[in-house]
Amino acid sequence: MAGENQETRQPRKNNFRRTSDSTIGLIILALIVFYFVNGPGSRASERRRSSNEANFSETAVLSGVERHNNSPSFHGGDATAFMGGVKLDLRDAVIDGNDATIDVTSVMGGVELYIPRNWTVVNHVTPIMGGVDDHTHPNSDANKRLIVEGTVLMGGLQISN
Repeated sequence: MAGENQETRQPRKNNFRRTSDSTIGLIILALIVFYFVNGPGSRASERRRSSNEANFSETAVLSGVERHNNSPSFHGGDATAFMGGVKLDLRDAVIDGNDATIDVTSVMGGVELYIPRNWTVVNHVTPIMGGVDDHTHPNSDANKRLIVEGTVLMGGLQISN
């Protein structure tokens, strides 16, 4: 009986081909996404620039974006990082009114915000397996509020002066 069990056993199948095909498919998908985000129609040549826009919208997918905003009437904007990074320098911007709102979404990426000392940060960000670090040191006459909302999933948000 012991000899019969050995003869009836099926040979072990090699799953290498299936794994290899799925890996190649994922790489091709990632390259297609990267091309559409950073391809000829993108603002890839403007990845590091200054602006004086009252509102902004920055997205980094598998890449990085650096912006310096010196708007005299800043209202807010949104920053999205998916496996990439967004760095926003708002130290020369002036909030129009008393409040400005920034919506942050970070998925396996990071967002860095640099704000003036006369702004107070109101943090409404939800971290999920990620982190939010507020290293700001507002001075005593901080009369402007920056409201930061959004989600950080397996990523990070850092706010500094």
